[in-house]
Amino acid sequence: MWEGNAMTRSNAGLCTLAASLLILCTGGGAWAENGFSFLDADKSAVNYRHASTQAQTSCAELRRLASVSFIVLSAEENAGSKDLPPFCRVVGMIPPEIRFEVALPLSWNRRIYMRGNGGYAGELLEAPPRVVQRDAALRYGFVAVQTNTGHDATAEPLASFAYNNVQKEIDYAFRAVHMTVTAAKAIAGHFYDRPPAFSYWDGCSTGGRQGLMSMQRYPGDFDGVLVGAPVLNFVDTVIWGVWNARALERNPIGLDKMPALADAIYRKCDAKDGLADGIIDDPRQCDFDPAVDLPKCTGAEGPDCFTPGQVETLKAIYGGVVSDGKPYFPGQPLGAEKIGTPPFGTTTPESGWAGWLLTTQGPNRQIAYGESFLRYMAFPRDDPNYDWRTFNMEKDVGRIEAVRGMLNATNIDLTEFKRRGGKALMYFGWADTALNPLMGIDYYQRVTERFGAETRDFFRLFMVPGMFHCRGGVGVDRIDGLTPLINWVENGVAPERIVGSRMEGGKVVRTRPLCPYPQVAKHNGNGSIDDAANFICAVP
Repeated sequence: MWEGNAMTRSNAGLCTLAASLLILCTGGGAWAENGFSFLDADKSAVNYRHASTQAQTSCAELRRLASVSFIVLSAEENAGSKDLPPFCRVVGMIPPEIRFEVALPLSWNRRIYMRGNGGYAGELLEAPPRVVQRDAALRYGFVAVQTNTGHDATAEPLASFAYNNVQKEIDYAFRAVHMTVTAAKAIAGHFYDRPPAFSYWDGCSTGGRQGLMSMQRYPGDFDGVLVGAPVLNFVDTVIWGVWNARALERNPIGLDKMPALADAIYRKCDAKDGLADGIIDDPRQCDFDPAVDLPKCTGAEGPDCFTPGQVETLKAIYGGVVSDGKPYFPGQPLGAEKIGTPPFGTTTPESGWAGWLLTTQGPNRQIAYGESFLRYMAFPRDDPNYDWRTFNMEKDVGRIEAVRGMLNATNIDLTEFKRRGGKALMYFGWADTALNPLMGIDYYQRVTERFGAETRDFFRLFMVPGMFHCRGGVGVDRIDGLTPLINWVENGVAPERIVGSRMEGGKVVRTRPLCPYPQVAKHNGNGSIDDAANFICAVP
């Protein structure tokens, strides 16, 4: 863990520490997406690849567009390539500092596709991962839309953009997405001389929160919303990170302990779902106890044993946040300890705890995000030198209530979204260490309590066993949630299962169905456990 008083350094200083944190500070949040939308396009009953609507004006004409809400800064023709159709790239500005991009193919499928942000957003519109996502949408005939949410992360890293600036907080929280898609619809209407038939949102992490926020605040913005691993309870996620950091600082645990920890957990719990397949389908069914099930260090500490202090640290992390003697926020679900494919822009296998909970240098990501929030967003008065260690789990929880209404996407009143015919798919990896998957289940259950059986008519949750944050992990993670969402919106066919796949060495080695919660995938007793065709979705 981070030692001494160096945590009082500025966020800009944090961004120079290591490549893992550089991802968080310079627009690398764009990696926090699943990235496999359109994967099943050729299997879609709705042929959304058909682009029959043609541009009715020149790209240069769009430079003249301006309104009280936005202005076009540039409109440039792009000739495309062998794999990319010709398009018009519009870059605009929404006051005070929201930059946005609208990429309009010359042949249009009448649909808008807007993708979300990662972390504290502020990504460059030209960031390579975002260009990849844009081009994928263009290839299928979509108008592709994105925003930086009102700040530049290279100049204002992490949450520092909010320093004494409520407007930028509002833009980041919800305004930028709404204003951008509104501008995009106007620009598309001018370019093609007809409005879009459908609008879709696709985002994970912060992008998932943005999608839920749109459903709650602006239910008419999108017809279909794909919500991946949303940081919907933003405020308590930060408190959770502080809780975990304190436990790790009291009794540190190194990454070299992860293999032994994973072995003990999987040895006890892998087969509880009826299949010993290297995946824990539902960690809530696992009765692992660090005090009982781990080897104890009786002499010198080594990677294959745990000290009493380390056992206490694990009990705190798995047990969850306690405030005023009461459970406050759930603990880390079991199963992420195992080495798997990482979710970000690297192919080096690592434990799911790496980066988010444990590091070899500098602060982990949970506390890097968390301390920045506590400095610049949480309290009425910003303090760039705030030390997360001073946060009081009893007294300070109430001091940050005001920001909940701005940042949290926890409102379960989706009445207007439902009335308008909107559809939403939410997915969450069970082995996510960035954002607690239990808060996704909690939200879905509360929505179900409000709408009853009708919830399944417009909103479904798919849990992904073994998946890390948005992608990666030990289970399947190549998931196209957009294609079934489009079929649900436009064809009225709700997804009863979504088939995900796992790739190793450039080859698909496993497929599994993902089932609408609370159903889970069950092997039918015949055939390979690596073939989705041999599984059914059933209530556990």
